[in-house]
Amino acid sequence: MRSALLACTLAAVLLGTLGGCAGGEEYAPLRHPFRGATLLVDTDSPAARWRDDHDAAWLDPIADTPQARWLTGPDDLTDLAPVLATARRRKALPVVVIYHIPNRDCAGPSGGGAADGDAYTEFIAQTVRRLGDTRTAVILEPDAVAAECFDDARADLLADTTRTLADAGHHVYLDAGHSRWRGPKEIAERLRRSGITRAEGFSVNVSNRQSTADSHRWGLAVSRLVGDREMVIDTSRNGLPAPPDDQWCNSTPEGLGAPPTTDPGLERVAALLWIKSPGESDGPCGRAEPAAGVFSPARARALISAAPWLPAAARQAAAGARAPLS
Repeated sequence: MRSALLACTLAAVLLGTLGGCAGGEEYAPLRHPFRGATLLVDTDSPAARWRDDHDAAWLDPIADTPQARWLTGPDDLTDLAPVLATARRRKALPVVVIYHIPNRDCAGPSGGGAADGDAYTEFIAQTVRRLGDTRTAVILEPDAVAAECFDDARADLLADTTRTLADAGHHVYLDAGHSRWRGPKEIAERLRRSGITRAEGFSVNVSNRQSTADSHRWGLAVSRLVGDREMVIDTSRNGLPAPPDDQWCNSTPEGLGAPPTTDPGLERVAALLWIKSPGESDGPCGRAEPAAGVFSPARARALISAAPWLPAAARQAAAGARAPLS
């Protein structure tokens, strides 16, 4: 192990990569895409579309805030060109989420994904072609690494995808789950199998409600085990304490977390982001609510109304919003 680590360090110095070594593995150099970057405000986000269609200015706190664009299959690629054009025009960094791994939710309620590994590889190739030369931050496959159905085949597929995206010039953040799911050692081992050496870092708390402080502490422990990779933390719905039962579906109450920033002032945190689109349903908890992935203005209203950092006027405007809210 010592000789491998020395060889790795020497190779990094000679090549000028200085990407770091851990466990005898050479890590690609960090490119820090978020440093000094302007995050893209997607004018075609679910919240923005609903606001514009219903003249609902109370949705501004969500609609006017940068958030990620989700790619859940080939159909989502058709609307990507205008988003990328806007990013180039504004010199802004787009953030996309790739969420199409085979057996996506381990046959759970958010199931779907590509039919098999070959179909997924073709989807990634199509995505790379659509992204073109617009350098993009990519959140790769929420839950895929932490999931119960993680195995060698999935790890290999993620590693190949990470390499393909990185070779095309994009900045990959492999999703690591959240702080109350798996321990840092287990996640770090899974991330190494999934290609973290070629990734810019990993994402934490996507679509979840764990606090930024807890996510950061857990993420630091993971980072130390994977070559000091940086993390991005999803704060889209962690403004209130996480529910004690860690329910994955629509939680009540919940509030918008801290707004996105590329200067979070936290060790090894590249950015705080709204990765999950605020207001999109996570699925009904036995109640008459929209299916997962469907924008719910009622949930958006609840998120805004309970956001502790928003001005009182914005919270009150959302709380007083009336129909239509479906």
